Amino acid sequence: MTEILNQLFPDGIAENIAEFMPPPIEWTTVHGSTTIYKTKHIITYGGGPEGGFVYFYREREAGWYSWDRGWFQPAVYTKVDGQIAIWWDDDVERIGVVPHDYEPDEDEDIRIMDDEIMQNDDLL
Repeated sequence: MTEILNQLFPDGIAENIAEFMPPPIEWTTVHGSTTIYKTKHIITYGGGPEGGFVYFYREREAGWYSWDRGWFQPAVYTKVDGQIAIWWDDDVERIGVVPHDYEPDEDEDIRIMDDEIMQNDDLL
C-alpha cells in the first residue's frame, strides 16, 4: 500500500500515513480450554509450555489477560492492551487481539468479547 501512496504523495508522506494504520490482526487457532484455579483458560498453544487467553473479573482487575505456564510452573498473566475477538473461519475457532476502537464489518463473523458479554452468567 505504501508503494501506491508514494506515487500519489510527496516523499515521506506515505510513511507517515502508514504509521497511523492499525497493524493486521493476528488470528490464533483455539485448541481448547483448561481450568486453572476454577477459571476457564483458552488454550492457543501447548505441547510443552502452554498458554493463551483468560478473562478475569473477580480475581483481579476486570479484563482479558494472556497467560503462559511451563512444566510444573504457575501461570504468568499479562493484561491485554486491546479487545479480544472471536472469529469462526469455516469450522475453526480463532481468537485475536484487536484495537479498543475496532468495529467488525457486518459481513464478518467476528464477535468482540467485551465486559458485558463476559460478565453475563447467562451466556457462559
